[in-house]
Amino acid sequence: MRLAIISLGGTSSELIGKEAKDFFDHVELLDIRKIEVTAGFKELEALYEKKPIKDYDCVYIRGSFNYSLLQRSLTFILQNKNVYMPFQPDSFTIAHDKFLTSLALQKAGVKVPKTYLAATMKAAKKLLEEVHFPIIMKVPSGSQGKGVMSADSLASARSMLDTLESLRQPVILQEYIETDATDIRAIVAGKKVVASMKRKGRAGEIRSNIHQGGVGIAYELDYDAENIAVKAAKAVNADICGVDILEGVKGNLVLEVNLSPGLRGIMNATKKNVAKSIAEFLHNQTIEFKSRENNKGYEEIMKGIKAKSDKEILTNLEIKAGKIRLPELMTKMSGFEEGEEVVLVAENGKIEVKKHDIK
Repeated sequence: MRLAIISLGGTSSELIGKEAKDFFDHVELLDIRKIEVTAGFKELEALYEKKPIKDYDCVYIRGSFNYSLLQRSLTFILQNKNVYMPFQPDSFTIAHDKFLTSLALQKAGVKVPKTYLAATMKAAKKLLEEVHFPIIMKVPSGSQGKGVMSADSLASARSMLDTLESLRQPVILQEYIETDATDIRAIVAGKKVVASMKRKGRAGEIRSNIHQGGVGIAYELDYDAENIAVKAAKAVNADICGVDILEGVKGNLVLEVNLSPGLRGIMNATKKNVAKSIAEFLHNQTIEFKSRENNKGYEEIMKGIKAKSDKEILTNLEIKAGKIRLPELMTKMSGFEEGEEVVLVAENGKIEVKKHDIK
């Protein structure tokens, strides 16, 4: 199988590429700045260094918000070429815009801080008379904590708006959640969190980002927080992403979703090989995607798993905080949905889960 990682060539992409060589037959790192997309009456093509992009089984696109249009266009073209990609075209439009992310999360039932978007600076200044201070002010795009400011009074907020207006920058107003400059970064791959850490900002700093001097500490998410992170990823149609969560008196709130999360900080904090987890996930999803596309069923997915029948698998039991976690494949095979009412029957060495039929 062939994998292409398209990015700006950062450390995280290199780490994933290195680990992916253990799972894919061929791995290439492509510079997104050397890609062009052409569209004509009957022509729609992606070029790399002026030549058509090769055929790959999996393409993982990373990069900053500056390339969101190119990322979306490239995904749009490749999605019809039997290629597994961890993102949908609209993922880049939504996740690279903080307000669109808030809307998508809210629609998916994920709690977010109260957020305002004004059409004009005049309207934004009017909003300042209705909010409670301190307040967070953001530009819609940006990463690594850039473009995030705090105002503790009406006067300071107006001054910041005047500056943004002169720079012709739109602004988002968001309620301030007191967390002592601390948040949680979770890396999601599919339906699980492969690593998480708590980030603590420097003294006098509201941003906890590692790139802004924050410190990362290994942190294990509870079931609810992990479920929120996975729901947030699904809300922006992303199979792989970083999710930033605030813990406060209002419960767990999702702040942002990052499609191209840095890995070095969380790998240092957790001592987990997150790059390998992502590479392995890409490999497994590519096999499943190819099998599904070619109507081959579960043969490749079940490779290496001994089964007594097509309804059984042999695996090691995983119990965390007293809760038994089933393999993802079993959950899919069962057809159960989250929140569905079930009946549990337990006896020594056996647990039965069945739908509750109301007669």
